[in-house]
Amino acid sequence: MKVKGSLAGFMVALMMFCCNVHGQQLIADSGFAAQALRSCNTDLRHLNQVIGWQVKWPRQWQNTVVAGPEAAKEAIISWSQAPAAITLAIETLRLGISSKETAPHAVVVRVQQQIHDLLSDLTMTNSKYTFNSPTHNNAALWNTLISNSIVPSVSDFNQFLKKEYLPVASSDPSLSKVNNEAGCFLSAVSWWTTLNLSQKEIEDVGQRLLSESRHQLLATGQKGDTFKSMLKALRISTEDNNTSVNEIVSVSEMALTRAQSKTQLSFSKQITQKLIVSEMPKYLQDSAPAGYYAKAQENSPAKYIINTSRPNERRLMAEVIAFHEGIPGHHLWVAYPREIPSKGYNAGILEGWALYGEYLADEMNLYSSTYARQGMIAKHLWAASRLIVEPGLQLRGWSRVDAINFMMDNTVMSRQEIEIEVDRYIAMPGQSLSYMLGADMILSERKRARELLGDDFNIAAFHDVILEAGVRPLSEVRDDIRLWVQLVK
Repeated sequence: MKVKGSLAGFMVALMMFCCNVHGQQLIADSGFAAQALRSCNTDLRHLNQVIGWQVKWPRQWQNTVVAGPEAAKEAIISWSQAPAAITLAIETLRLGISSKETAPHAVVVRVQQQIHDLLSDLTMTNSKYTFNSPTHNNAALWNTLISNSIVPSVSDFNQFLKKEYLPVASSDPSLSKVNNEAGCFLSAVSWWTTLNLSQKEIEDVGQRLLSESRHQLLATGQKGDTFKSMLKALRISTEDNNTSVNEIVSVSEMALTRAQSKTQLSFSKQITQKLIVSEMPKYLQDSAPAGYYAKAQENSPAKYIINTSRPNERRLMAEVIAFHEGIPGHHLWVAYPREIPSKGYNAGILEGWALYGEYLADEMNLYSSTYARQGMIAKHLWAASRLIVEPGLQLRGWSRVDAINFMMDNTVMSRQEIEIEVDRYIAMPGQSLSYMLGADMILSERKRARELLGDDFNIAAFHDVILEAGVRPLSEVRDDIRLWVQLVK
């Protein structure tokens, strides 16, 4: 981490004190999203409403409680360093104020709201982050740590953001003007996607995929329909239905059950690891995307964690998002039987595979209705639009409102959902591009393989080539596919 200003010595000392816990660093920042911005001067390295510490740490606190008092002893040692890590975060952000590297206002607003809501959850009676009626010594010590150390520190962070940082947060949604914007942004894109693409190449793929998705949507309509009229009708449908939270969970569960039963159609190996649908914590829902995948833990199965806020809006894309997060998407990737377990993180292949899984689910006839297929296409319009919106924000001088208006004109999502998405793109430049760029590479290579192999093409074998070697850069995935084609020929 680059240390700036007169507090450099203090920060280095505090980092050594607070963050070396059993060989691991405990840092209150934006998680691995900070790595994509390592060559950029921006406080986005420290503030992130999607995967920042205020999102990640509470999950771990809750896991400690679920694991029971016997498992809390080591957690108490580790998390006793959290207050010092939060103090360091405040001092780091104060340096960002002095060097005019503050994070964009929209990001700070969302993080501050999450911190505020987290405080409410931490201090409520029978909080899920503490043991109820603790009789075990470890449980009592854990509860004391939460109430006497962590709660005051989180409160300090909340007050700092609200009173000191938010009033001076950047009004520019792009990366700070102190950066070489094109170089910084394209570097972040490369980190997330593992592809080295120019602005034109990114935008060209976006325009092509938007055009393809528009035509696919029109093909599901009636004579006389236009793209604009169909968008309007679908958006109205998300406002006028009465879908309940239980229904949105049930639709997702049924979709995953169908997917599980039909994996033999396109895969040589079967997925046996359990996957359940779980509701997202309430304090995350207002600023979080539609859902995310959580790997299995020692005492709990893998989960598709679904955002159940505004279930009427989420009904349209409920099935496609379930396939993305579950089978044949993220869960299939993680649970796929391999000789060597897949390790590491690479958004290009992992998100690319999950979005490819949405197309594959259509080929496997997993969508239950035309409406569900329209939800798939609507999601692809959303994903393709990112390839226009992100360069617009970062390189073309678009405002946040410009980005929102573009997505209002080209997607089915409500304005509230679009605002959440645009703020995500602002917080994590380059990350959202990995989905469509990765899926497009897989689809393009599959088309090429089919053309070259003809009747010798086997979809299960093609998938094995991608899945068995696990996480690696997209260029290596392409090379593996092309080598397989040569061997089959």
